[in-house]
Amino acid sequence: MTCRRFVLSLFAGVALLVKGGSAPAAAADGKKPPATLHVAGIVLKWIRADKEANYRRIEPLIREAAEHGAQLVVTTECFLDGYSAEDRTISEENYRALAEPIPGGPYFQRLAVLARELKIYLVAGILETDGKDRFNTAVLIGPDGTLLGKYHKQRMDEERARNTPGKVSTVHDTPFGKMGILICADRRYPDVVRRFRENGAEFLICPSGGMFGSKKNDPMVQARSKENKISIVFVHPAEFLVTNSDGSIQMRNLVGDRLVIGKGQAGGPNDLNRIFYYDLPLTRR
Repeated sequence: MTCRRFVLSLFAGVALLVKGGSAPAAAADGKKPPATLHVAGIVLKWIRADKEANYRRIEPLIREAAEHGAQLVVTTECFLDGYSAEDRTISEENYRALAEPIPGGPYFQRLAVLARELKIYLVAGILETDGKDRFNTAVLIGPDGTLLGKYHKQRMDEERARNTPGKVSTVHDTPFGKMGILICADRRYPDVVRRFRENGAEFLICPSGGMFGSKKNDPMVQARSKENKISIVFVHPAEFLVTNSDGSIQMRNLVGDRLVIGKGQAGGPNDLNRIFYYDLPLTRR
């Protein structure tokens, strides 16, 4: 699969084709923290209810992102199960079987091994099981393969019949600053996003699905950035978007006109997957 590679120069305001390069060194104890974070967002169409197919499709993209200097790689919301909560043709029994414990689950472990091998930070969308509850979860895996934290989506909308909402706008300490991770519909609610800022977040990562495009989605992400004076990196099956702390769009790329493909369409003309890169300026507070 051939993927276009993009990186945004904040000062020039243009996207450039990436042909190589290495990641800036992450801050170590006693050293000056980095000025930017090289983020890769993987825009991957969902295949419903086939975790193995989705993992096989994303692993080479994660590897490619690491080869081209990404320090943080971000997937879409629920990339593994293909956001199966939305598909009511999937039985409750089969839906619940798609979830796995974190960090003990087999696909989480595969992602952790991959992050350790590539020495990257990885934010990945996983359907989590914890007792009787199912959570729409985003995990943060460190370059040593450890689970650094996880976030449970708070605003459920159509998912509420199957998933349990989270309650905390979780913020994670990283060498790049305090990272908040929200998921999809959370972006629509000022109170949810405000709590990330109140909890100390210096930038936000948003794995997503659902609506997209300049008329529907982008104004909401822009508004949350402007209200909280914080940058947001938004990764979606058909869009990669970065908004600045003043609400302006720093990078936006739309990829195709669909979020879901059939199992037989993997690698075909509708399977328009891309890796987008952005050097996120880091502001310490």
